[in-house]
Amino acid sequence: MGLDDEDLERAGTRSRRQLTNSKKYSVYPPPPEHDAADQQEITIIDGQNHPLRKSNSYLSHLAKSKSRTLTLVCCICVLLFISFYRYPSIHLLSRSDTGSLFEDKTLFNDSSQYTDYALLDRLLIDKKATPVAASSSRFDNYFNVNYPGENSFVNQLSKGSVIGHTFDELRRLTNSVSLPVVSAGKNRRVPVTAIVHTTTVTQLYIQVQAILTQTALPEHIWIICDTASKQEVEARIMTLDRRRVKVMARDDDTSLWLQTAAHVATEFVWIIDQDIAPGKRYLENLLKLSFTTQYKSALLGTEGAVLNMASKDKIECIPDTMHSGSRQMRSQAVDMINDSWLLHRSWIPYLMDAMEKKEMAAAEHLLGLFISRTLYMTAGIPSIALPSDPIERAYWGDVRLQRTQRSETCKALEAMAHDKETQPTLYQDMLYRGQPSSSADTAAEPILFYVDSSDDLDHLAPLICRFEAKEDVDLHIVTSGNSRGLSDQQIKRSLFSLCGYDDFPTRVITHDLSILHESADWNLVNDVLHRLTRILTVVRPVVMIHTLQNDASISMEAASKIARVPSIYLPAQDIAHVTWMTELSLDTLSKWNAFSINIMITTDKKPHALARLLNSATNAHYLGDRVDLTVLMDQTTDQVTQALANNYNWKKGAKSVRHRIAAAPKSPVFVESWYPASNDEYAILLSNDIELSPMFYVWAKYAILQYRYASFSDQLFGVSLYAPQILETDPSGRRLFNASQTVHGDAYMMQLPSHAGAVYFPEHWREFHDYITARTADINGYEMQEVIVPNLRSSEWERSWRKYFEELVYLRSYVMLYPTHSLSTVHLELKKKALREQFKDAVSLYTVPLYTQDFDMRLPPWDQLALFDLWGSPTTMDELRERGLTLRAEISSCSLIDQQYDPTDLLCPFARLVSVSLESEDDLLPELPTKEISVYT
Repeated sequence: MGLDDEDLERAGTRSRRQLTNSKKYSVYPPPPEHDAADQQEITIIDGQNHPLRKSNSYLSHLAKSKSRTLTLVCCICVLLFISFYRYPSIHLLSRSDTGSLFEDKTLFNDSSQYTDYALLDRLLIDKKATPVAASSSRFDNYFNVNYPGENSFVNQLSKGSVIGHTFDELRRLTNSVSLPVVSAGKNRRVPVTAIVHTTTVTQLYIQVQAILTQTALPEHIWIICDTASKQEVEARIMTLDRRRVKVMARDDDTSLWLQTAAHVATEFVWIIDQDIAPGKRYLENLLKLSFTTQYKSALLGTEGAVLNMASKDKIECIPDTMHSGSRQMRSQAVDMINDSWLLHRSWIPYLMDAMEKKEMAAAEHLLGLFISRTLYMTAGIPSIALPSDPIERAYWGDVRLQRTQRSETCKALEAMAHDKETQPTLYQDMLYRGQPSSSADTAAEPILFYVDSSDDLDHLAPLICRFEAKEDVDLHIVTSGNSRGLSDQQIKRSLFSLCGYDDFPTRVITHDLSILHESADWNLVNDVLHRLTRILTVVRPVVMIHTLQNDASISMEAASKIARVPSIYLPAQDIAHVTWMTELSLDTLSKWNAFSINIMITTDKKPHALARLLNSATNAHYLGDRVDLTVLMDQTTDQVTQALANNYNWKKGAKSVRHRIAAAPKSPVFVESWYPASNDEYAILLSNDIELSPMFYVWAKYAILQYRYASFSDQLFGVSLYAPQILETDPSGRRLFNASQTVHGDAYMMQLPSHAGAVYFPEHWREFHDYITARTADINGYEMQEVIVPNLRSSEWERSWRKYFEELVYLRSYVMLYPTHSLSTVHLELKKKALREQFKDAVSLYTVPLYTQDFDMRLPPWDQLALFDLWGSPTTMDELRERGLTLRAEISSCSLIDQQYDPTDLLCPFARLVSVSLESEDDLLPELPTKEISVYT
């Protein structure tokens, strides 16, 4: 290894005669050395102007006098009493105190009356004070290493978003990083416990010697072996300095020796596999990188392996592929770090929890896979392989004792990859790094379910099983752990039977948070928040789905915001009605909370009708969404209606109640009931004679996601809740309409705006507001516009909003989505009994049966929907466009402009002929001034 004499002395391998004559190495590790300036400053603090030392000097002078009387003894006691009474914070200095570090003296002189602040400022700037700053930075680092941010360098590197650093770039990164030392001086000791597990002692001496000659010495070195070989181990290292080396014997399962790491008290644990001798500066460089912003939250090493999901019999070993030129000599994310692992002590509990669940393979060469996979899946800590110096391996990379051979670990992994029986063990849960699940051409996207109990698993199983069956989805399941009633092992035992599989699906990745708190309190909230955030940051799911309603749900929302992962809360009773969500893309599901649907109700003096509508709305399934309710009361509402609206307890969102003070026609009241604040705000407009199906919101949510976010067409202006059985658009009168006889499916499109409950889209509703504003202004003013849709009955309804909306949809060839099974119904209440008897059959056609069963409706792609015109006749989109353009050319003189949702081009009246009276045919025509009017602005 090219060790010099100084290294041999530090390792304790010089002869005892030489060491006996050397004061420098008489104590291991040697006390910190100080230069002349430092010694002078420390002397100033310890000696000059120190009241206790003055007292001791005076007492020493008295002790040398010949007179030893009782008076002298009394004087001494009195002086000592006065000294301790006046300076109670001062203690007698022992011999060991004289060599203490400056930090100890700073704590000692805590009182301002003894502090020389000028001297203190100079000392804090000195290099000797840097450990104080390092201690503060270590505290911050301890917090940060456990909570890697979503945009942290190592997470971006693990996703392939950025490239790694070269060997020289890594050196530059660590130039300004100071080591966290527990002992100053030439032989710096760092807060690291090195653990060596050995089953053969052939090369143990060289291995321990390599650890003792590190430029940053570990504070402790533990050697783990079995009882039978303990004496031989002791004999092998007898000539080495044993002051910090401890030999431990364990005779249990070979895989359980790692549990000794749980007893480490230092800030870091350095686990070194047998037959591995680290380079001279290996620990120093790893420690420094662990304190950089880029690598503080990663498991680092120079030996690693990358598994290949597309070709499972191939394994890339690092740094072999680097040195061969097949990979760049840069830091890169790997599936496992091998042979040497530098761990933060805060990471150890994750490994211990996994060992308790017996997730650790017995094979010694799978230790790296176990450590890397556990830290990544439970703590979000990626494994990063660092480039080593190919020229000077001893400086940085691992120095192998079998120099001429390849890594024994890598060879064992390759053998497992080629063996079809052991291959599943190697590749189990490998989807956590976002690797393709089937082939390189398939870009699988992750989705994550949070399951807190066995009941949650039963409820979510229909969705989990459906998502698992999709080839383009990587499924992750996070559970709270055994203390909360469900561990990842229980999921694996239960899910395959719930889904009807013969065995647990290998494409499902489970993450156990191992929450320690059984009750729902703020400790639980804090635990779930921190641990779940790490998982979300690493897995980066497109969406997270959960059913939690307790305090842990606070953590769900907070973690999703921190990691910027959309969170979908589904009440357990609603899950049976959202199986359609598995047919949407994950990108579409990520828009689940991107929009809102509000309910707007207009009512008059019909409290019983309003109560019926409110009760049906309350009993609906809202899929965990917040839905705001607005009740707009007409000027004619009575006190009963007002009391009902004011006192009704709406638990789904905010409730707003408005009251008109002046009488107004129903048309403007309905149109003015809502105006969108954004393009992601939708409204369901209802009148009080409507009753809703429990599934009305599910239908509306599904339709908006399918036709507004999965696909988009500016021709669709809304979603009807009502499935009409009678149409009123034909001039000859009402006629029957039954779409289910011609439509094969659950939905179709029709131009007709629904008046019995519908969702209107914000862009089209604004355009309608502008259009009806201009049309009503013209009708009440200049009457310059003449818009008449051919053969449309509503053209005669001057006071109805439907007249103007049907004009707009005809001119624009807009369409509305309709269900074949009605999600709302109309209760026509005729006041006179004679009328009720006369129109009994007609009224029954408006009151259609409600869809009340479990929601199993499915929406096909946009271009596969059947299409009907305003009169209920089958048509095509091209035909509708042609009709609209023809009428537009007849009513407007403006040229067609490519501007969406703007009715300006429809509101340009043509010039008109004016009659002028003349006395004689020969008279000249008078000059008439051009009259300009503003029809629409």
